[in-house]
Amino acid sequence: MFGPKLFYNKDMPRDDATRLLLAFARLARASRRQVTMPARLAELADRGDLAQRHLAALAIVAVEGPLTVSELARRAGLARTTASLLVTQLADAGLVERHEDAADRRRTVVSIAPEHRAESAAVLESKVAPLRRALARMGEEQAAALLEGLEILTEELEAEAEGRALGATMEEAG
Repeated sequence: MFGPKLFYNKDMPRDDATRLLLAFARLARASRRQVTMPARLAELADRGDLAQRHLAALAIVAVEGPLTVSELARRAGLARTTASLLVTQLADAGLVERHEDAADRRRTVVSIAPEHRAESAAVLESKVAPLRRALARMGEEQAAALLEGLEILTEELEAEAEGRALGATMEEAG
């Protein structure tokens, strides 16, 4: 169901979690092959000035912005200082613009630079289109279950990275 076996290990359990891990690997590979990068981003990436963390922050700002540096940090799972550094680097590259929050001058609001908005929207649409098609094929109920499941998986993976487990393991539950 998930394509050819990448490796064979008779001691490795063949359960749904293993299948999910392999599915994520395939998704990551397919996502990387879906290269629709504007010339400016490709140029910065080729020079080494733009890494995956920059692209992730840029995508969050494009989808959810304008937003404060603190909101970006929270949505990206980054420390505020790291998000601030990324915003500075993106602003230096001309990809985002920063301005003071009118309601609270201590806060910095970040948005996609006007000259990159149309291009950003086109790139995002090309990335989102296959996801929309897949969700439509699933139907409302299955799509809602998938999204809920992915949220739980994200929570568990983030908790694991922080050295804490949230849910019971299969052994504990059974």
